[in-house]
Amino acid sequence: MNQMREQLDEIAAAAPPSRLSADAVYAAAFRRRHRRVAAWVGGGVVAGALAVSLAAGALGLPPATPMQAPRGDGRIFAVAAADAEHLYAEVGNCGGGCTLDLVGSDDGGRSWTVRTRNLTGDLSAPAPGSLLRMVETGTEGPLPLHVPWVSRDGGRSWAEVRAGGGAVAEVAAGGWLQCASPRGINDPCTLIAVDPVNARSAPLAGPPDLFLDEPVDVPVAGGFWVTGRDRGGQRPAVAVSRDRGRTWSTHVFTATETGDADLDMLRFMGAASTDGVNGYTIMTAADPKGAATAGVQALVFRTGDAGNTWQRVHPTQTLPRRYYIGGDSYVAADGSHVVLGTDDPPDRWYTSSDGGNSYHPASQPGLGAELLQQSNVRVVVAAAGAYLAFDAGALYRSADGLRWTRTVIRLD
Repeated sequence: MNQMREQLDEIAAAAPPSRLSADAVYAAAFRRRHRRVAAWVGGGVVAGALAVSLAAGALGLPPATPMQAPRGDGRIFAVAAADAEHLYAEVGNCGGGCTLDLVGSDDGGRSWTVRTRNLTGDLSAPAPGSLLRMVETGTEGPLPLHVPWVSRDGGRSWAEVRAGGGAVAEVAAGGWLQCASPRGINDPCTLIAVDPVNARSAPLAGPPDLFLDEPVDVPVAGGFWVTGRDRGGQRPAVAVSRDRGRTWSTHVFTATETGDADLDMLRFMGAASTDGVNGYTIMTAADPKGAATAGVQALVFRTGDAGNTWQRVHPTQTLPRRYYIGGDSYVAADGSHVVLGTDDPPDRWYTSSDGGNSYHPASQPGLGAELLQQSNVRVVVAAAGAYLAFDAGALYRSADGLRWTRTVIRLD
């Protein structure tokens, strides 16, 4: 995280003690990285915001102040997208103390306006027509507590999401699923359904019968996907709902499927899908053969029927040995599986165009070299044909997830 540390030192240099210090900014960003690695970034749906944004709410800044005139140095800290045309970014504002401004574009990045000054919390666009901020409000035990805020007008105004009464049978139209803030580091995810129109949330009445890890970043049109483990043997599982969370199809990976992998030492798993039909999951498990490079192996599985059945692929073991988590891979428009293959900068992409049988280094034409030097590289898949990434100076858009166009944010 050296480069991020240098960025935040530079950005916070002018801030007086009452505002953001470099240490406070860095600590906040590091907490987000740690929460993502621990699979607790408010759930996978919320994590679609590229969790590098600053936790200004945890540092005593006001919730949010809508403004008209733009200002700031323009350094990008997070991006989100509802579709290919509606784009959003958190940009640094260091005119007298470092804060974040939310800027938005309604024309695919050709023009931008400031939507909210002094933005707080992790930003994402979990469903078309809605923005979400998870604002850190304190701690309970070892973990931070978060309160969700939603916007239905492109980030110009916000409403706090209030917890409702009893459980709901399905997610409201335009809504999404996310994890409730856990109280303990080992607590499973409790799925809550968010209704952005009424700014209400409630537990989902019929979640999958699993110890849940997190929702998967699948565009809403692809249904709801979650990862977890079965309650009996703690074997990895993926569950998919195509009816807004009312019913679920659950696949628990059997010993026959995972072979001799030591799943007692399974550390992380991450699933990816764009259309909700074709998808992949990567599990990181202890290697019984005790490889000299690292005592782990990547188990890759592919589905072509919305998670009902899975086939083990990747017999060549050409992916680097590392811990793979949610957000480390995505499915391109042509069905290729694109994987981030390193733990530390400089990062490198690997792509499989043969259904996961083999993976090879990929160049990702159009993506800037600076992006691969960041500590938390990630691609947001907002919808089919809408892929998004960013570095400090620009965001990158792609219609297919393989070839990219660089866009510099210039405020009107």
